[in-house]
Amino acid sequence: MQPLETLTTPATLRTLLPHGAISSIARSLKMSHTAVSKALQKAKPTHPAVAEAVRLIKEAGSQAVQHDLTQLSGQAAPLR
Repeated sequence: MQPLETLTTPATLRTLLPHGAISSIARSLKMSHTAVSKALQKAKPTHPAVAEAVRLIKEAGSQAVQHDLTQLSGQAAPLR
């Protein structure tokens, strides 16, 4: 099985960020909100905005929580 970090897709990269993080990244890197959003969509690890997003995701623990929820939903029995 691949490490969870390699399973991050561009769509989930943005959804794992805490609220307001894209604006915060844009301000700290002196980039536009649109440029940061596009960089996150492409998800190239060498881009400074992507690197900062990954750092924030790890700091917030969002990735671990998503992994735990995925495991729980996969093992949960359907409610009747």
